[in-house]
Amino acid sequence: MDFERIIQLSKKPEPYESGTSVMWTDPYISKKLLDLHINPDNDLASRKNSKIDLIVEWILSKTNKKYLDILDLGCGPGLYAEKFAVKGHQVTGVDFSENSIQYARQSAKNKGLKITYEIQNYLEMDYDNQFDLVIMIYLDFCVLKPDDRSRVLANIYKSLRNGGQLIIDVVNEKNIDKKTISQSWETSASGFWRDIPYIALTNGFHYPDKKLMSNQHIVVGSDGKIDSYIFWNHYFETQELVSILELAGLKNIKNYETLLPSGDCWNGENVTFYVSEK
Repeated sequence: MDFERIIQLSKKPEPYESGTSVMWTDPYISKKLLDLHINPDNDLASRKNSKIDLIVEWILSKTNKKYLDILDLGCGPGLYAEKFAVKGHQVTGVDFSENSIQYARQSAKNKGLKITYEIQNYLEMDYDNQFDLVIMIYLDFCVLKPDDRSRVLANIYKSLRNGGQLIIDVVNEKNIDKKTISQSWETSASGFWRDIPYIALTNGFHYPDKKLMSNQHIVVGSDGKIDSYIFWNHYFETQELVSILELAGLKNIKNYETLLPSGDCWNGENVTFYVSEK
């Protein structure tokens, strides 16, 4: 076992440093992620089905048209997209996980739903004046680096019709000490990270000056392969996020607190929803 490499990878990463591997496109891990997404009883990858129902109804209550053209960014396996489609809306889902999109397409076909799904990074999308509503739900906006945030917002602005809306949810500044994960380790004969025996070393770091947190996972397989996965998560105060949205050209920005039921540090008062308009 290469202890020197493990020690090096386990150091506190520099802001926005990348890990050595990408979870979302790994053939094995992405299938495990899909299993978590479609489990209606946990919040690990997607919110519980009851919360998704609540959010969908709330989103539609904030819109001003009976039938909408909706763009769902980071749509995963189509959990929100299907609920909108059942209600008669036209939906396009974008995600760069091939496994998730393949599942979403098959699920929509099985249910007789006409939903357009694209395997694409929303940093690269190019829609023009096409949608009444764009959603980016389950804290996706928080994982973006500042330059990528600006790029995504420019793409969203271009995709919206005049008067169209963007709805996002973000981590706020409440209970940050509880949102930074603690150091831990896991051993498994086969599990989330590998289909062979492995050890996973996990740690969390806080960068208060940047309002930034990182989750770091070092995975050591029985085959000797060592991978690191680093996930970045911003938290936002209201005025900061309003300024970011305004800079992107969006207006009539409103924020909504405690939409989700209370629970862990990713629910209740810890998450803020924002509605803005082109």
